[in-house]
Amino acid sequence: MADTKPFETSESDQVHVRTVVATNPNTPEPVLKKLAQDDSAVIRRHVALNPRSTVEILQLLAKDADADVRLAVAENPNSPADLLIELSKDEDDDVKLGVAENPNMPEAILLELSQSDNPFIKDRAMKTMGQLPADVQERLKKEIAQPQDRLPH
Repeated sequence: MADTKPFETSESDQVHVRTVVATNPNTPEPVLKKLAQDDSAVIRRHVALNPRSTVEILQLLAKDADADVRLAVAENPNSPADLLIELSKDEDDDVKLGVAENPNMPEAILLELSQSDNPFIKDRAMKTMGQLPADVQERLKKEIAQPQDRLPH
């Protein structure tokens, strides 16, 4: 079991101390789990960005009432595909922007976001596509160029 004594300050009422603990990549999972339920959205956002946050913690934070916390989950490279799919449908466009920047998202979601009516989301998705291997980029460009199935009028 990890030694948690150096992190006992996470109980402090001082937000800046909890922030330091929440951002530390060596913070043990039990401490991050506790901080994921902190009253401060700033603390929860830092937990969501922490590379040591587990899928369980990220799932909890993906449902957070604060859009900045959900955005941080979308930006975390360890967020699993199912969370990115869920967050791609978020009501907040900033969260969708975060998903559009995550190179680990499923290709179908990247394609969907690249067709967004929001020009910022579309642009971010296209930039993310540009970071993918050349063969994947070519395949996705062909899919984008194909006309969408149209329903008869």
